[in-house]
Amino acid sequence: MPRPKGKIGRFQVMALLQAARYYLLKGDLERAKSFGLNRAIFYAWAKRSGGRPARRRAAGATAPSMPLAARNIEKLGNEAAYVSESGLFTIGDEVQRPEDYDRQVARRIDAVIPYEEAWKAALNYLKTFPREVLLDQRQFYEKVYLPVRDHFEEVIRRYSGSRGLDEYVSS
Repeated sequence: MPRPKGKIGRFQVMALLQAARYYLLKGDLERAKSFGLNRAIFYAWAKRSGGRPARRRAAGATAPSMPLAARNIEKLGNEAAYVSESGLFTIGDEVQRPEDYDRQVARRIDAVIPYEEAWKAALNYLKTFPREVLLDQRQFYEKVYLPVRDHFEEVIRRYSGSRGLDEYVSS
């Protein structure tokens, strides 16, 4: 495996780990990419805003076209996210598409290390945790993401081999 050519950003690490988490638990790659990008955007927003919604809307701003009560919600363990009619994850009216993940996450990782190596490493790294940790939002953040967010390249070096998915994917 080639040595990394730089550093992978926190946003990309969060998106990659969240996508791998969803994939291990649900087995759907396209929706995993949507979920990974969705959660990375959500946590970036929460960090910037302190988790508080804006008090006022800018002049001319409109509320999302679909009432919150009418939106579909999918839970992954104790974490919930809105889902569009197409089945992809959404924040407001913005759908996080797999091609958006590829552009904002995979390509940026690929500039540092081949994306497929990072993906394999993320899957193998997550398999070292009990399923209960992957299903718990707080434990995932604290035990999985935080310890590696600033040096994910070490995870790639250590976990780039392949292992089976059977024990994680739900039927």
